[in-house]
Amino acid sequence: MNKSEKFWNRLSKNYDKQAKDKAYKLIIDKSKKYLKINDIILDIGCATGLYSVKFANNVKEIQAFDLSSKMIDIANDKARAKQIDNVFFSQTTIFDKKYKEACFDSILGLNILLYFKDEKKVLNRISKLLKPDGLFISSTACLKEKRNLISVVSSRLIFLLNTFRILPYLKFYKMQELENLISDAGFKIIETDILIDKPATEYYIVAQNIK
Repeated sequence: MNKSEKFWNRLSKNYDKQAKDKAYKLIIDKSKKYLKINDIILDIGCATGLYSVKFANNVKEIQAFDLSSKMIDIANDKARAKQIDNVFFSQTTIFDKKYKEACFDSILGLNILLYFKDEKKVLNRISKLLKPDGLFISSTACLKEKRNLISVVSSRLIFLLNTFRILPYLKFYKMQELENLISDAGFKIIETDILIDKPATEYYIVAQNIK
């Protein structure tokens, strides 16, 4: 078990209490319009299945994965409790060969991009897994944005925790940097929105695969 998995395993028990904030509710409301009943979706870094479980009735099938075994255990428990049979959770990574190219109508990357060191490689993989014109729906805390005193202090605290390896790897983005990164990976951005701006700017992007 690596360090990142241990970190997220420790957070799994109370993860939902922290994750169900204003941004969570907005992501659900804003994303449903992009999902179709015959869609096959991939949810990357799905954690406890918060979004997959919510979107299960809007699509045909959801494949979802996370690095944390305990997160996946909780996600499977949720699916069983709600008798959801079209969401399939795995402990794996986006580079698992079971995920075939041009297989998914949409890919969800919610609160996950900032944890990748190799974000360009990940976005290239996302593009390959999507069907032509498929959608990448993401939300990312942009920790370089300094919109108010609270966000400045929070970002500096996160930076220190990251420097001393108390947190897993974190990438600090500005909103424009994030847009450029996604566009350079072969996507056309079709919607953006700031969901919340404190303690960090949560930036929502929907992008269409045009590679």
